[in-house]
Amino acid sequence: MRKVFKVVKLLALRQGTSERTGQEWKSREVVLESTEAVMYPDLIVATLRGEWAETPDFREGDIVEVALSFFAHEKDGRWFNNIRIIKIEKK
Repeated sequence: MRKVFKVVKLLALRQGTSERTGQEWKSREVVLESTEAVMYPDLIVATLRGEWAETPDFREGDIVEVALSFFAHEKDGRWFNNIRIIKIEKK
């Protein structure tokens, strides 16, 4: 799914080492607002991973076209949605 959003907030870079694989990881959450002309625009939080998370080429307030990947996972009997940015381009 590709959609146009406004970047509302870039959250802090997070990084660590996977307990399962031992590989280092980097991620950053981005708050995105739908650009559709509606009274209450949708807000979502999506995750950037890897190099994009470390040095994004966009800033808060920029308009971007984003391709998203949605998936859910279960932990301790509860289900959680994850939204991952798989491609992002400044408009």
